[in-house]
Amino acid sequence: MRAGEIARRVRARVPELVVVGARMLDVAERVEGLIRQLGGRPAFPCNISVDSVAAHYSPPPGDLSTIPPNSVVKIDFGVEVEGFIADTAITITDTATGEVLKTAVEEALKAALRVAAANVKVSAIGAVVQSTLARYGVKPIKNLTGHEIQRYNLHAGVSIPNVAAGDDARLVEGHVYAVEPFATVAAGSGVVVDASPATIFRLNPRQPTRKTTPDEAALLKNIEERFNGLPYSLRWLKDLGDINMLHQRFVKTGRVKAYPLLVEKTGKPVAQAEHTILVERDGCTVVT
Repeated sequence: MRAGEIARRVRARVPELVVVGARMLDVAERVEGLIRQLGGRPAFPCNISVDSVAAHYSPPPGDLSTIPPNSVVKIDFGVEVEGFIADTAITITDTATGEVLKTAVEEALKAALRVAAANVKVSAIGAVVQSTLARYGVKPIKNLTGHEIQRYNLHAGVSIPNVAAGDDARLVEGHVYAVEPFATVAAGSGVVVDASPATIFRLNPRQPTRKTTPDEAALLKNIEERFNGLPYSLRWLKDLGDINMLHQRFVKTGRVKAYPLLVEKTGKPVAQAEHTILVERDGCTVVT
């Protein structure tokens, strides 16, 4: 709940930060700085995903990219307090198409939260999201889902689809979930594909199969101690100097997982809305 309160306060500030011409790096660092100022830590690097990029872009060190005009911008961030995570996202846009998409995902999220309760099937949540989006004439992204959240584990266990599909998994009382509808225009594919570059990373919990050098071992230990298995940005390691070659080696050998960009397959714009909820017997509490 403390993480959720911080997320709510930061979320309220996001629209004033996302303006045409603003450097994405400045926006991300401002969001992350606000989280820290309020007593939390970023649970993952602030995502700033523009137009057809649905998720997983966080400005790398030295990024000169700016918020473009006539765009659909998703700001997705998380707050961590002692390992407990609140995850939230909003869409900000200055286009008519973007406004339709934004309204659709926000209304789909509201509808999903109205039916979320203990023992409700995740497929039922997906059906509500899909039917709500259909009323606005837009299409869900069928291979992006919400997710259960556990301590120091952002994507744990159950996934919550945005279409009327999925297994027979049910929401569990006392468990925490992020519900996040994604949508694109009717002419879009409704599918995201991997793209590059990767700007978000996470330490792979498996141990390396080869012997590490002292420099490698020191960097791995540093990453493990700083982030406790949560995702990170190379921006957060810039105090260590030039570690790019070592880090690239970790990615190549699988010691570090790199999160690819997720892009709408046909290049159409995507909108997103997200809240974290605590499931109760007869409903849910919106944490964020």
